[in-house]
Amino acid sequence: MKLGSQIKQILSTDEDSFQISLLYTDGFKGTIRLGFIFDSPKKNTLPLEIKRGNLFSKCFVESGALAWPNGFELCPDAIRIWISEQKKIAA
Repeated sequence: MKLGSQIKQILSTDEDSFQISLLYTDGFKGTIRLGFIFDSPKKNTLPLEIKRGNLFSKCFVESGALAWPNGFELCPDAIRIWISEQKKIAA
């Protein structure tokens, strides 16, 4: 797995299942389910703000990372690892 690439584009979002499809700068494409962050967010956290405010689909790419308007960001390398792990579990 190649790490160090940045997210280039968000291809799609699904607020109901907390899924985001991404395209990386090196051409890698993948879909990540972020339910482990957003299904039951802890009290007074940025993910809870996103869930309560229906902001999930308002994500954007900032400096190669996945970001939301409230300042919450996810590392592109971490997301890529999670995509690989979710693929293994699904197989």
